[in-house]
Formats: sequence, structure tokens, C-alpha cells
Amino acid sequence: MVKLNWTVFISQTGSEIMNISKESKIYPKVIYSNNKEKVSKEVEDFFNASGVSIKQIPFKPTKEDYLQEEILDSKLITLHGYLRIIPAEFLEKYEGKILNGHPALINKYPELKGFNMQEKAFIEKKKYPFIGSVIHKVTPKVDDGEIYVTCVIDNDTTSIDDAYEKLKASSFDTWIKFFKEGWKLV
Repeated sequence: MVKLNWTVFISQTGSEIMNISKESKIYPKVIYSNNKEKVSKEVEDFFNASGVSIKQIPFKPTKEDYLQEEILDSKLITLHGYLRIIPAEFLEKYEGKILNGHPALINKYPELKGFNMQEKAFIEKKKYPFIGSVIHKVTPKVDDGEIYVTCVIDNDTTSIDDAYEKLKASSFDTWIKFFKEGWKLV
């Protein structure tokens, strides 16, 4: 197990970051959730056993909530289903060291930035013959930063649930690729 000086922000169950850590053997130093009641018991138990704490950050964090020493000390910050806009003042302190995983090919289809892009890609399959995920630098503009890693798959989805599952898998693959090949670029 390798523990990086890495902070994670989540709004959902945390299963993606748990699976990334299991597969890559790379663990964050701390995880912040703005929706801690959604974090699964399995995720909490896994990280507690690994010495990684999951801490609460307010549901609607202010810039002051991000300016904690433990966060400011991080070399890398990643967002995994973290459904919040990060304050520009915080972004300025990190010069590109905050990354977001986005379940849409925003480099190919810029109109898929933002929220609920999975449904759009499924409904308009002819317009979007490929789906996948990207990891990009977080900037003040939503889903607009430099892209570090991309995972592309055919849009052969058969239902909206199938689309979510395939995009979830592509997101996982994208993060694994990032930690195996690209994280030192940041």
C-alpha cells in the first residue's frame, strides 16, 4: 500500500475511490464528503482499516471550508462524483493540482459538460457514437480544464442503467490509467 499526500472529495457512496485504491494499491491521506450519510459502510470500514479517515465537509462548502491546513498541504486533490463548484480562490492555490473525473467525452463533445450527461448520451446515441470518461484539471469554468487521461468506448448501451454502468466502468478505468501512468504529470 502506498499512501500519497492526496486528498479526495466525494458526494456519493465512495465506492469508486475504494475500488481505485484496491486496484492501484494507492491510497489517499484523507477523504472529505459533503454527504457523509451516503458513504457506504463497506467504504468506511475499508478506509478505516487502511488508516484513511473520511471527514465531513459542509453540504454547501464555502471557500473557508477548503482552506484547512490538511487540505492545503495536499500535493494532489481529486474529485469523484463531487457535485460542487470549487471556489476560484482555492483553485488559485493549487495551480492545476485539482483533478476531476467526468463521465463524458468533453474533449470530443463539449456540450456534455456539467450534470446528467449520461442520459443525453444514451438518448442521442446517433449523435454520440462513443462514450467514456476523462480526467481533467479543475478550473473556475465547469468541466473546462486540460484533459490528462481519456477512456473511450462504443455507445452500444441498451438502457439508461446500462449507460450508467458502462460510464462507471470507464471512469474507474480512466482513474486506474491515471494512477498507473499519469499522476506524476500533475
